[in-house]
Amino acid sequence: MSEVEALPVDVPQEVSSLLLPLDRGQLLVPVDSLSEVVAMQTPMAVQDVPEWYLGDLIWREQRLPVISFEVMRGGTLGVVAEEGRIAVLSTGNPDGDLPYFALFLHGTPRLVRVTPEELALREQPLSPGELMHVALSGEEAVIPDLQGLERACLRYRSS
Repeated sequence: MSEVEALPVDVPQEVSSLLLPLDRGQLLVPVDSLSEVVAMQTPMAVQDVPEWYLGDLIWREQRLPVISFEVMRGGTLGVVAEEGRIAVLSTGNPDGDLPYFALFLHGTPRLVRVTPEELALREQPLSPGELMHVALSGEEAVIPDLQGLERACLRYRSS
C-alpha cells in the first residue's frame, strides 16, 4: 500500500460576511454575494407565481425577481416596516439566465467576520431555499441556497 499525502488547502481564517435581517431570523451570506442594498419599493406585479415571488424590480436595466425568504420557508410576509430594504444578491452564476435576484429584508445588513471558531452547525430540518442552519458566536442564522433560489425563480420567469 502506498501512502497518500493530503494536499495543502488554503482555508481562510476569516470570511467577511453579512447578516441579512429577516422578519424572523437572519441569513448569513459572504460579502461577495451582495451587489447592492436599495430602498424599499413596491415590486411590479407578476402573474401566476407563488406567494414568495413578490414581483419584479428594475435594477441596473435588468428585471429581477423579488422574493420573500420567510414566505418561501412557509411563513408569512409580515409587516413592511420603514426600515425595510431590498438586497440584490448574486446567484454566483454570472453567465446564467438569472445572475441576480432581489431579497426582501427587514432592516439593514450587518457586516460580520466569520472564523471557524465562531461558527457552529445547527442540526435542523431544511426548508426550501436553505443550505444550512448555523450559529455565529451564539446568533442563529441560515445560510441560503443561492443556486436553489435561482432555480426556483427561473421556474416562474420562463413560464
